[in-house]
Amino acid sequence: MKRFEHLSALIECSSGVVPTVETVKRYLDILSAMGYDRLYLGLADAYKIKEEPYFNYKRGGYTTADLQEMDAHAKKCGVELIAQIHTLSHLHFLRKYPEYADMFDTDNILMVGDDRVYRLIEHMVKAISEGLSSRRIHIGLDEAFGIGTGDYLKKYGPADKKELILRHLQRVFPILKKYGYTCELWGDMLIETDNTSVTAQEVKKCIPDDALVFLWDYMENDEEKLLGMIDNMQKYCKHVAFAGGVWKYIGFGPCNRYSISRIIPQMKACYKKEIGHYMVTLWSDNVARCSVDAALPSLYVAAEYANGNYDGTGVLDKEKFYNITGVRYDDMLSLDHVDDPLKTNHGNRSSSSFWAFYTDLLLGNFDLFLTAGIEKAYAARAEEFAALKGGNYGHVFAMSESVMRVLAIKAPLPAMIRSAYAEKDKAKAEKAVEEIRKLKEELSRFIGIFDSYFMHDNRPFGLEVHHLYNGGQLVRCDYAIARLRAFIDCGERIDELEGGVLPINYEPKPTADSSCMVDYRMLISYCIQ
Repeated sequence: MKRFEHLSALIECSSGVVPTVETVKRYLDILSAMGYDRLYLGLADAYKIKEEPYFNYKRGGYTTADLQEMDAHAKKCGVELIAQIHTLSHLHFLRKYPEYADMFDTDNILMVGDDRVYRLIEHMVKAISEGLSSRRIHIGLDEAFGIGTGDYLKKYGPADKKELILRHLQRVFPILKKYGYTCELWGDMLIETDNTSVTAQEVKKCIPDDALVFLWDYMENDEEKLLGMIDNMQKYCKHVAFAGGVWKYIGFGPCNRYSISRIIPQMKACYKKEIGHYMVTLWSDNVARCSVDAALPSLYVAAEYANGNYDGTGVLDKEKFYNITGVRYDDMLSLDHVDDPLKTNHGNRSSSSFWAFYTDLLLGNFDLFLTAGIEKAYAARAEEFAALKGGNYGHVFAMSESVMRVLAIKAPLPAMIRSAYAEKDKAKAEKAVEEIRKLKEELSRFIGIFDSYFMHDNRPFGLEVHHLYNGGQLVRCDYAIARLRAFIDCGERIDELEGGVLPINYEPKPTADSSCMVDYRMLISYCIQ
């Protein structure tokens, strides 16, 4: 018994990671076998527009031929391939170019009412229409919270933000109609109540009857609250869908357990409310270190619930997962332990691998959140991942193993360095220098493994960002060694270590199995603006 008319997934293809055409085709095969009937490509600017040469300039986007090839394969799989683009917000990558800079209201929101904006949007829609055969298109519109507060305010004065959004949509809808599209969009800005006098009835009157509006939430798992959220969304539009997500975008690991603990209650609430379409999103925020393949357990559980084969508490058919993917369910689920090295997580979301990996040896203090002796857990997880070959997903397990081997060395190092300096213990400082040299060797191995991992599934654009992040650590290792040697040999002062460190009072306190800190700038420097 199918519980939903449509079950879809969304793979983001921008934010510094663009899956190859072959990767998308392989994912279409898997999704089709699981029972998904729609795949959304989160394109943002990850496609080429011949009228807009700076749109996706050197960012690896798809050509018309690429889109057509993926579309043809999707049809063979019985899956509808749909573009999810942005027509208002999340377009910050364009503002860096002078050709677009004055078309923006804020850093990432286009200027409502500017004729050039709607020419750009028509070029977007035209490009998609030439590549994909589906006459459904998702136009984004989410998280435009600052609309009307930037250059729009300077030029035209204060405006009701929801009135601005509706005015914008009245310019976009005719473009979609011209190319034969049925519209889909995110619903968060439609239900905003701050700084607006626009009523739900006025919003509903503006939205076409055939439009599909997605209520999205990636954290809520209280069924009663979810039912209330759906009721509220239905005041603003005729047709509602729901989008949940896999938290694969905050660290090196996928957080499947946390994601599943949200997806199942959301699907249950949607089923009660007769919502016909549930979407599982795979975003790639924060330069996407985690593979989309690591999210397969969450996608499978969602599919089994949607197909009426699993209710969230019974026995999951793991053999079917193996037959579809070629890898054992529990092996893939073990990738959660990248961010739960102590195996104590009870469904939390965590990015501990990220902040433990990148926190600076001399400046950092995020190591304060790590449990004493955790390096042994990292080493144990490395051995476990090494034993799991993973079939076609060996590159995913190899990268996870390498992260653990780096952290098995790095995790205790900042505290060792601080205490050696505070105690003027030169023998301990010598030991720290030895450990930093080991860390450099492991980091060098990691960089090679990560490059292969990234290139296995993605186009090379965006890898340069990881080179800067990861290569920068090698430079800092050399610098830390030089400073420690000067301290050991000549007693020189190390300014970065003077005064100790202050704890960062996050609430709840992050731990190695529960955290969601993804600000790279705080990990490497307090001087970045």
